[in-house]
Amino acid sequence: MDNSFRIISRSSESADYFSVFGNIDAFAEKQLQGLPATVGKQVVQFDFNEAGRINSMGIALLLRCFKKIREEKKAEIILRDLSTTNAMLFKMTGIFLLANHEK
Repeated sequence: MDNSFRIISRSSESADYFSVFGNIDAFAEKQLQGLPATVGKQVVQFDFNEAGRINSMGIALLLRCFKKIREEKKAEIILRDLSTTNAMLFKMTGIFLLANHEK
């Protein structure tokens, strides 16, 4: 897997979709910081199937991003295809307080 971070987005009538690729760390800051401005739907789905390692900075960036989407866009956030490790990490760090986990 290529470890460089990137997000691919698409939209449907009912939701915005973001596929996350690579490691989520300090190098993801610029993309995650700008992501909430691109949200236009009331449902936002993130696919973590191709996500790699997530460090503490990555968790902080995701928390900020999700919080901004929830507060400014009033959108529901759904996380899909989390690895067991990332699901446990998200549970321990409070990300699931901002987003729902779809198994």
